[in-house]
Amino acid sequence: MPRRKNKARGAPLDKTIPEMKQWYEQNKNRLEWYAQANDALRNLRDVTKNSSKTIKAFSKDSLRTYLKNIGSNEKNLRSLSRYLYYRSQVYYRLISYNANMFDLSARSVIPSYSLTDENNKDDIIKSYYETLKILDKLNLQYEFLKIYTTCFREDVFYGCVYFDEKAKTSQSMFILPLDPDYCKIEGVYSTGDFSFAMDMSYFKNKQDILEFWGEPFKSMYTVYTSKGTKWQTMPEKYAVCLKARAEDWETVVPVFSGLLNSLINLLDLEDIQAIADEQQIYKLIWLEMETLTGSPNPDDWKINPDIMIQYFNRMTEEALPEYASAAIIPGKLNTISFDNDQATDTSKIEKATETVLNTSGGAQILNSASIKGTTAFNSAMKSDTEFAISMLLPQTEAWLNRFLSYYVKKPAKVKFFEVSVYTKQEFKKSLMESSTYGFPNKLALNTLNGFSELDTLAMNFLEEECLGLTNKFIPLKSSHTTSSDALSDKKSGGQEKDTDELTDDGEASKDKKDNSNG
Repeated sequence: MPRRKNKARGAPLDKTIPEMKQWYEQNKNRLEWYAQANDALRNLRDVTKNSSKTIKAFSKDSLRTYLKNIGSNEKNLRSLSRYLYYRSQVYYRLISYNANMFDLSARSVIPSYSLTDENNKDDIIKSYYETLKILDKLNLQYEFLKIYTTCFREDVFYGCVYFDEKAKTSQSMFILPLDPDYCKIEGVYSTGDFSFAMDMSYFKNKQDILEFWGEPFKSMYTVYTSKGTKWQTMPEKYAVCLKARAEDWETVVPVFSGLLNSLINLLDLEDIQAIADEQQIYKLIWLEMETLTGSPNPDDWKINPDIMIQYFNRMTEEALPEYASAAIIPGKLNTISFDNDQATDTSKIEKATETVLNTSGGAQILNSASIKGTTAFNSAMKSDTEFAISMLLPQTEAWLNRFLSYYVKKPAKVKFFEVSVYTKQEFKKSLMESSTYGFPNKLALNTLNGFSELDTLAMNFLEEECLGLTNKFIPLKSSHTTSSDALSDKKSGGQEKDTDELTDDGEASKDKKDNSNG
């Protein structure tokens, strides 16, 4: 396959973006370090304590050591967080809830404008159009979801962006996640997002990966092998690095590290409950071998033992389910059950789950039973939104505007609205109210409807300039805002608005007035 040349970067793309995505999906298990997640569990297990069936004994002292010495236990905490993400449904929901808060279609694209210099209309339109074309190729919402998920799970995401500006589809960009054990933050770009370096010894035994990934890794690895400098700065055109705890970029610790102990306790409780549930249906059946009454010989059996054992064996092989056991004793047939010997109950698990969510600081809706009323619900949504996006959304905006500058000479500026998928409808209403005062919000409004700026301009051109739909579909002017005099004109095509207002009782105000005069 011929290599595609990326003019903006001056470097060839060894693989197409779809090829990179396909390779990543096929090698995800290899790259996302599932084995390390399982190692974290083994490292925390307390080998001095016995375990029963699926119950695992954990050393809480080891976890406390991790949290007391965060700087030297970054890898251990990250691996443990990964394990709990795949093992604990509560932790998975907590992280997914926050990661899915972001709506990167809620934005405004602002062209370059000067109050003092002359603004060339053609230049502004060209710059605006070129910016919109790049934005339509990035598929930001999909690509950044994995970034946000990693940030909430591990605190920091390191990635390399591949972009093919000549591609005709939306699959023009792919962000490759990099192993955080071989990456570290170096500083902050002037735009506000982070720069990082990668340890090139990562590729010592991974030449196949190096060959497939191509640039910039080949050039970075060549410098490493020739000069011996392991840590190579990721070129800024390729670098994508976001950190959830942005206030301290030298310390890397999972966002919900304070919940790790509670999550482990919750897993233990669930395992104990599983054994209790198993005990409730378990039964022991024994067959009593009776002797002849009054016989001085203890071996005077009422039934020949050989015959009894034959029937007993048939019963155990053919009639007993897996959760029942059997035994032979001298006497009658009886059963023992364990349904009253419960180690715990589900209410304890529910209470422990509520405690984890209540102390998370950013998942009130996941425990919505504690929220009463619409006002409290809306306030909780705003609080959860602020918790999730306050750090990562500005970094996303900073990276995107820096990225656009490599492909557009004077790009328009992208500004993301500080709203989530849960609060954008309320924000949309405020934009509509602002529009009544003449504020330029039309394009921003339609991004909240799911249409990009370029889509909106294209559809408006089609409907107005090409098809003239406003004149052909006059009822779309809404009869509710048209006076009855205007409606009397047959050309309007609308229906006259009923002037009778409804009372709380559902009666027309006109009828109510007539009855009062009656």
